[in-house]
This record gives sequence, structure tokens and C-alpha cells, in this order.
Amino acid sequence: MPTVTIPLNGRNYDIACGPGEEDRVQEVATRLRERMEGIAHSLGNAQEHFLFAVTSLLLADELEQREKELNVARGQLKESAKHREVNLANTLERLAGRIEAIAARLEAA
Repeated sequence: MPTVTIPLNGRNYDIACGPGEEDRVQEVATRLRERMEGIAHSLGNAQEHFLFAVTSLLLADELEQREKELNVARGQLKESAKHREVNLANTLERLAGRIEAIAARLEAA
């Protein structure tokens, strides 16, 4: 199993990952490190475990917000799909009526 070394808050952590996932772990670690550095800057001289806890809480809050936004978007998409289905059904009904009227005129002629 491959191992990726990621630096966080001045320390290196060896993280095991699946084959081929090394680049993704590095990308995520870079985002985490940047986020953590920003939080460390705003907190000042905070203990490491507190810095990790605050970073984790902020990321968990962000994730929850994104999940809520995704659920709202999914709901809107479902409503939009239902609206399109109703419009399509109405259009098909109008077309069927026109076709029947044309067929009736042809039979009468």
C-alpha cells in the first residue's frame, strides 16, 4: 500500500492510500494545509490539537453547508423535471387533439 508524506503545521504525517491515489491525497493535503495555515494565522499562538480541532470543525461545517445546498439543488432539479414532464404531456395532448381534428376533416372530405 503506497504511503504519502504530508506536512501539516510543521510536522510530517505518513498517510497510507490506495494505489493510484497518491496525487489526490497530495491535493487534499495541500488544501488542508492552506486552510490550517490561515486558521493558525487568525488564532495566533494556539496549541496544535486546538488548531486541528478548529480546522476540523470548520471543514465539517462547510461540508454540511455544501450537503444542504446539494439537497436543495436536487429538489429544484426534481421539480424542474416534473414541470417539464407536465409541459410535455400538455403539449402531446394538444398535438393529439390537432391530429384528431385533421383526421376528422380528412374523413369528412
